[in-house]
Parts: sequence; C-alpha cells; structure tokens
Amino acid sequence: MTELRPSASKNRKLELELDGELDAPKPTGRREKRVSLGDRSAPRFLALWFAAVLATVAAFVVHLAMRHEVNRLGLDVDAARREQRRLVEQRRLLSTEAATLRQAPRVEAVARGHLEMEVPAPERIVPIDGRPRQSRRTAGRVR
Repeated sequence: MTELRPSASKNRKLELELDGELDAPKPTGRREKRVSLGDRSAPRFLALWFAAVLATVAAFVVHLAMRHEVNRLGLDVDAARREQRRLVEQRRLLSTEAATLRQAPRVEAVARGHLEMEVPAPERIVPIDGRPRQSRRTAGRVR
C-alpha cells in the first residue's frame, strides 16, 4: 500500500503554522469587503434597532387598544340610542295616559262612583282668602 504524504510545501506551511509565523493569510489579489461597522457602532446599531422595534410594537399595541375602545364606545352609543327610543315611546304613552286620566268627565265619574262625592252646596264652599265671593259658583257640573 502506498502511504499518502503531504507535499513539501504543505509540510513547510504546517511547520510555520505550528511556530506561529503564519498567522495572517497572504493577500490573494482580490479586495475583501469590509462589513464591520467598527467597534463602537455595532452596539449603537443594535440599541437603535431594538428601540425601533420596541417603538413599532408599542405603536401597534396602542393602535389595537384604541380600536378596541372605539368599538366599545360604538356599542355603548347604540345601547344608549335604543334606551332613548324606548324612553321616548314610554313618555309618549304616559303622556297620552295622563291626558286621558285628566279629562273632566272621567274625573267626575271616579269622584261620584268610587269616592262617593257630590257637588257641594254653595254655602259649604269656603274661600281660601277668607273673604266671601261676590258671585258664588258651584263646583263641578250642576244637575
């Protein structure tokens, strides 16, 4: 069997690497691109990038919170409008009912029927201010 041995130039290279004399690579004729931003600018870039990401996330969270609040307020406005319509209708019904209950024939019928009231005689009418009136009118309808 044949044994594979490195060539003489490779042996010399290995010896130089072991001695520490071959630390830097030799230029190959091509220009290398420099990607490094320097020792001080890399942490600054990361800090600014982190701040930008954090600001973006914060803006998105605020946007979502405001949108949720707008939706909630819209639902509250709808509920308030429904309640307003219900109350307006209830007021209309109560106003109609009050007008019906205030009608003179109905009041007289309730007074005579349920309360057993009669039209008072003119001598039973006492003025509030204490002076007798010149013309005495009877309260209610005279029959």
